[in-house]
Amino acid sequence: MAIPEGVCWRGKAWVSPGLGIFLGHAGSHDLHRHMAHQVTIGLSGQVTVRGPCQALTAPAICIQAGTLHQIEGAEVLSIYLDALSEEARAMSCISAAQLVSISVGNTFAIERVLETPEVSAHLVREEVRRLLGLKTPQAAEPRMRAVLQALEERHDDRIRLAELVHLSPTRFSHWFVEQTGLPLRSYRKWSRLVVALRFVSIGHNLTEAAHAAGFADAAHFSRSFRVLFGLDPSSALGHVKLTS
Repeated sequence: MAIPEGVCWRGKAWVSPGLGIFLGHAGSHDLHRHMAHQVTIGLSGQVTVRGPCQALTAPAICIQAGTLHQIEGAEVLSIYLDALSEEARAMSCISAAQLVSISVGNTFAIERVLETPEVSAHLVREEVRRLLGLKTPQAAEPRMRAVLQALEERHDDRIRLAELVHLSPTRFSHWFVEQTGLPLRSYRKWSRLVVALRFVSIGHNLTEAAHAAGFADAAHFSRSFRVLFGLDPSSALGHVKLTS
């Protein structure tokens, strides 16, 4: 059953480089695709994820980055894993299919952690790994580590990144897709969105956050947010407490 139009998102969200979490009531939104792998867990029963030509209902579902989808469920815990994160490399379900039913642990511990004021990113990551049953992944290859470092320092120009790993810009674009499953342009838009959300979480308004993250203006940020999440940021954040 689809979520009635106008039902608001309510709850709390936590965001840090490489990882985001939403805990609460999933509201109305359009079909959308974002550039992070997502695990959504139903807290009050099963959750349904719909795409244009498929639907899957299960207690917990892994959604591959770039998959067009819409979530149907009441209370959910959604975990967003950056495609370049260690956690994403450790998720064996990611390469299986766009939508996959998975088994997860009990959510009580991570719900309790998210209630803790000023919780550390390290503790949240530990609880995410426990919940998803993730083992320590293999280290990224040296070239990808260099690219990761540059991206973390917000040096995301394709020519500069290509020079860093001694590839032509065209070959670098192909190599980046081979390594991550995502085009650099799409990943760059996602990472800038995460930066903007972190600025919002510490008290900046949407315009300030948009400029700090490299968007032209608040309208540019809002358009990108709607494409990636299926609703505008004011609707998404109006009843959601965002922290980092």
